[in-house]
Amino acid sequence: MILKVKCTDGRTIEFDSSKSIGQGGEKVVFFTKDKKEVVCFFFKGLQDRMERRRRLDKIIGYFNPTVGPSGDYWKEHFCWPTHLIDGDSTIPKAFLAQHNIIDPPLAVITPAYRGTFFFKNQVGSVVEGNGKWFTSEKCRKLVPLEYQGCFLNYLQLCTKMARAMRRMHYAGLAHSDLSNKNVLIAPKHGDACIIDIDSLVVPGIAPPSVIGTPGYIAPEVLAGKILADGKPALPCVETDRHALAVLIYENLLTRHPLYGPKVNSQVSAEEDDRLTYGSKALFVESSTDKSNHLRPAPKLSVSILGPYLEELFRKVFEIGLHDRSKRPAADQWERALYRTFDIIHPSPDGKNWFVLSPGMPLRCPFSGQKLNKKVPFAQLYSESKPGNFIFEKHHLVIYHNMWLHDWHIHAKTQPGENSDRTTKGYCSFYNNRWILVNNSGEAMQIVNGQSVPNGQSVEIQSGLQLLVSSGPKRRLFIFDFMQP
Repeated sequence: MILKVKCTDGRTIEFDSSKSIGQGGEKVVFFTKDKKEVVCFFFKGLQDRMERRRRLDKIIGYFNPTVGPSGDYWKEHFCWPTHLIDGDSTIPKAFLAQHNIIDPPLAVITPAYRGTFFFKNQVGSVVEGNGKWFTSEKCRKLVPLEYQGCFLNYLQLCTKMARAMRRMHYAGLAHSDLSNKNVLIAPKHGDACIIDIDSLVVPGIAPPSVIGTPGYIAPEVLAGKILADGKPALPCVETDRHALAVLIYENLLTRHPLYGPKVNSQVSAEEDDRLTYGSKALFVESSTDKSNHLRPAPKLSVSILGPYLEELFRKVFEIGLHDRSKRPAADQWERALYRTFDIIHPSPDGKNWFVLSPGMPLRCPFSGQKLNKKVPFAQLYSESKPGNFIFEKHHLVIYHNMWLHDWHIHAKTQPGENSDRTTKGYCSFYNNRWILVNNSGEAMQIVNGQSVPNGQSVEIQSGLQLLVSSGPKRRLFIFDFMQP
């Protein structure tokens, strides 16, 4: 049966009331007639109706990143609420009673999940790509191979999660229940989307309505810690930072960063979990305390993720585990992931990618296969003042048919929502030589040598110094090779 409902902004929506498509702890969900949106009705027993209405008004209006000039970009990152139903008296009482919906009704409208976030399981049934399918080795093995993706895909979707949380946190909002249940993941497409937005912590309007999902709740919240201001620790931006780090670690290494062999209580499993994830939480790859190290040691350690990600994981799960002020922010994860993309290389098996930085073995940790040819890389230098270049402590690892973008050739530039994504050049292995082809639109300059006009190439050799851009963000490449 198709029912019509009226939103608070005057919009009329038709939805299919004959069958719900799912329900959670707070709401029951129905498709709109065209199946492009869903209507989520709150159950009876909602204790904070007025506060929830104020929260939703702010989320849909003032804090909504999916409207305005960059709105379409952020719609890919969030399943953000679009409309609100509050007190529509035309909805049949029988329908409300049948589904235990609060009366007068309160509901939120959100976009339906994109088709990329569904896959067919091993028996052919269509399954929602909830993050829980991909954050443990056991669950990921239940996903058909064609949907599992490779390491590159997981870097991409982790970047999308970090970027979304950066945008949310910049607005002062906290998700409060970030977990593998509230993120949709499509590894095949390197895609991710944050869901369950209607319970955000809105500054000055709405405190947290939930404390989070077990395994993602920050240790201080689970332990009931009292903060310096005398108030209990509750979900906020800093607790989101913990949950985001857990999600990134799980997606890249398929295990939980705190779940190890150490037993913290023999009273009960519940008490042991409360301590393991709370006051006694300890990183399974701690550099100072081995009592929770996995046995046997995992094949893939945090070190295979490269220097930028390993540094942040140690910071969040060692220094910041019990000190929320020391946790890396979402934008730091975003930058670390961007830098990691600069040091990945195709696996010799042609099926995967792996992190390869100077000093790391030229062996893919996923396939076990070694590279049998030398690998070129560029040390990156930026201009601090005219003619004076400083090493950025960063490299660009080169592989066959690698594209160069604006953030490669210009210093102090990184990919993001406003980036120039046109190709500025590419590197290729051609006639047994490594070459860089300039497509930047301006000449590149060999230091103490000739220029490389747009459309021309230069051979990559050890020691070659190439100014790849001009202007205030000028960058210098100095090339070298990693030997097999």
